[in-house]
Amino acid sequence: MGELLRTIRALAHCWRAEFSAASEYRADLISGTFVSAIWLAVSVAPLLVVSTHTSAAGWTRPRLLLLSAVWYLLDAVVWMIIGNNSARLDERVRDGSLDAVLLQPVNSLLMCSLRHLYVQDVPKVALAILLGGYAVASGGGPATIVSGMAALVTIACACVLMWAAGVLSSYKSLSAVRFDGWRVMTGVHDLARIPTPLYGTTLHLLLTVVLPVSFLTTVPAQVFFGDIPLWWAGLSLALATAVVSLTAGLWRRELRRYTGAMS
Repeated sequence: MGELLRTIRALAHCWRAEFSAASEYRADLISGTFVSAIWLAVSVAPLLVVSTHTSAAGWTRPRLLLLSAVWYLLDAVVWMIIGNNSARLDERVRDGSLDAVLLQPVNSLLMCSLRHLYVQDVPKVALAILLGGYAVASGGGPATIVSGMAALVTIACACVLMWAAGVLSSYKSLSAVRFDGWRVMTGVHDLARIPTPLYGTTLHLLLTVVLPVSFLTTVPAQVFFGDIPLWWAGLSLALATAVVSLTAGLWRRELRRYTGAMS
C-alpha cells in the first residue's frame, strides 16, 4: 500500500508538470480541441445516417450515440496515455533510462504506463461526456438510476481494460526492443466501435467470451439501457480485476528477463 501511495503521488507530480508545460502552448490545446471535435463528428456522422433509416437489432440512435461516447472516451485513453507511454517505454529500454525508474520506490508498471500525459488530447474526455449527455437528452435515459450507476462501473472497467491492452501491446519491449503490438491493440479498439451483436451470433460470442471486446463499449451501453441484467456490471469488474492481475504478473515476469544498461 505504501508503494501504491508513493506511486500515486509521483504520478500526480508528473501530470501536474505535463499540464504546466502544456499551458505554455495554449494554441496547441485549442487546435487539438478543434481537431478532436472534427474527428468526433466524422465518427458519429455515419451512425446518425444509419440510425435515421433503420434500427438494427434495437440499436436506436440514442443507443448508438452512447456507445460512440464510450468508444471516444476510450480513444482519449489510447491517445492521452497509452500511445505516449508505450513509445516512451521503447525509448527507455533502448537508451537505458528505464533502470532509473526501476530503482525508484514506486510501482514500475504504473510509472511506465501512466507517467506521461498527452495534454492536447484531454479535451476528448469532455467531448465524449458531451456526446453522452446528448445521447441521454435525445431520449436515451437509463432504464433505472441503478442501471446508470452500474453503467458507470462498466465504463470505468472498460478504461482499465483498454489500459491493460495498451500495456500488453508494449510490455514485450523489455526483452524484445523491436516488439510492436500497437496495431493489434488499435484493432481491438476499432472492433468496439460497432455493437458486437451486429457482427452476428458467432462473432458476438467470440468477442465476448474469448476476446472481451464487448466489455469495452457494448456492455456499458446495454447495462445503461437495461438490455442486459445488472450482474454484467459485476462481471465487468471481475474481468477488469483478473486482467489487471494478469498484466501485472506478465510485467513482473518480463522484468526478470530485462537486461538494463547497468546489468
